[in-house]
Amino acid sequence: MAQPKVNKIAIFAILCFLLMFASEMQITEAKHCGKHSKSWNGNCFHKKCNHWCMNKEDADYGNCSHGDCYCYYHC
Repeated sequence: MAQPKVNKIAIFAILCFLLMFASEMQITEAKHCGKHSKSWNGNCFHKKCNHWCMNKEDADYGNCSHGDCYCYYHC
């Protein structure tokens, strides 16, 4: 006996909703807050700023903004 199409469509819609909900949860959990680097001097270069923040200031990553080095941590 074949199942009605309505049941398959409902199951598919529920699975899509759950996938979207799960991906939204991961995005909100990965929020980072930026702080001006405490010890960076001079012009900011992305690769050096990133390396500096991760190794010297225990940040998740570093990035340049308006010529200054900012270190990003989990909020």
